[in-house]
Amino acid sequence: MEATSASSSLVNDVVEEIFMRLPVKSLFRFKSVSKQWRCMIESRSFAERHLKIAERSHVENPQVMAIISKERTNVNEYHLDTDLCFKTICSESASVLSSTRINFLQGFYQYCTHVSEICDGLFCIHSPRSESIYVVNPAKRWLRQLPPARFQILTHMPTPHNLETAMLYHRDYLKSVSHLAFVKATDYKLVWLYNSEWFNSGPNEGLTICEVFDFRANAWRYLTCTPSYRIYNNQRPASANESVYWFTEPYNGEIKLVALDIHTETFRVLAKINPVIASSDPAHIGMCALDDGLFMWKRDPETMIEYIWRLKPSQDTWENIYTIDFSSLNPFRNPHGPGWTVLVAVCKEKILLNFRYGDDLMKFDPQTKSFSSIFKEYCIKCVPYFQSLISHI
Repeated sequence: MEATSASSSLVNDVVEEIFMRLPVKSLFRFKSVSKQWRCMIESRSFAERHLKIAERSHVENPQVMAIISKERTNVNEYHLDTDLCFKTICSESASVLSSTRINFLQGFYQYCTHVSEICDGLFCIHSPRSESIYVVNPAKRWLRQLPPARFQILTHMPTPHNLETAMLYHRDYLKSVSHLAFVKATDYKLVWLYNSEWFNSGPNEGLTICEVFDFRANAWRYLTCTPSYRIYNNQRPASANESVYWFTEPYNGEIKLVALDIHTETFRVLAKINPVIASSDPAHIGMCALDDGLFMWKRDPETMIEYIWRLKPSQDTWENIYTIDFSSLNPFRNPHGPGWTVLVAVCKEKILLNFRYGDDLMKFDPQTKSFSSIFKEYCIKCVPYFQSLISHI
């Protein structure tokens, strides 16, 4: 009896080790085989172990999630989308691994939809204009709709019906609102830092207001201490090294880098920022987090050469890791401003780039200094991705 029990336990351990390396779709099929397998796959401990393996695999073989509108509508329309398509792309083979369409009851305006960085296989998709905020796990087809932030409720405006009206709102109202950040400390959090001139509801009279969404309470709350610099709204914040980072608007001709510790919820201004970045026009620079590292880039608008730096957290210094010459690209696909290019991933010494409002996911080979297109379809956003069983947060 003891030998049989030990053998059964060994088999279960082997099965679990195999399952942890399978894609989510396969695991869903195996859940129907037996109650024992279903309990194992649905357990929190299994989901967390599966996540760690997926994260490690992503470093070696990164995948990209292309988030695509149901259809690209006429440019004169301000279209409300309730369906989004999520396509997983292998960065090495350039093949589409999966495609999932998800319906959102409260849709997104096509020209005002933002996507956060990935957090444990989850994204936050939000539209400041339509008050739509969702956390979604595309692999499980799971989503959770969240209540609007306080500033969205207090400044609710009638829905614009055409692009011209929408752009006026974007210019006057949304210019104060940056993208939100989706992070995990002990629990998951949404962090929305924005400039205060349009909003008089914050706990202080500073230049910025910060709201944090508590998933357990299903409610937003204010942080009382916020940065004394205006945030540059047209950049997505980056989450790395247990912090969230934002660029500020130029102050006395210099851009600052503001960081929020996601555990203590305290802000600081980095003492050292790359001088080239600090003296730039904020529309000509970019920032993102890859493999929990902070990256920044700037392109010279005249030479079309882009420089990419990585932050060394232990030394608080920056190192130049890549230089890309965009002048060889077809001029019709070549963006006019450096801010139009987004660093998506680094795959085996090759760099994946996306044009912010274009239809190209490009791979750049630093050895041959050549570009190749690995995905060509109009996307709301291309973001690094790995599958996860995490949901119901």
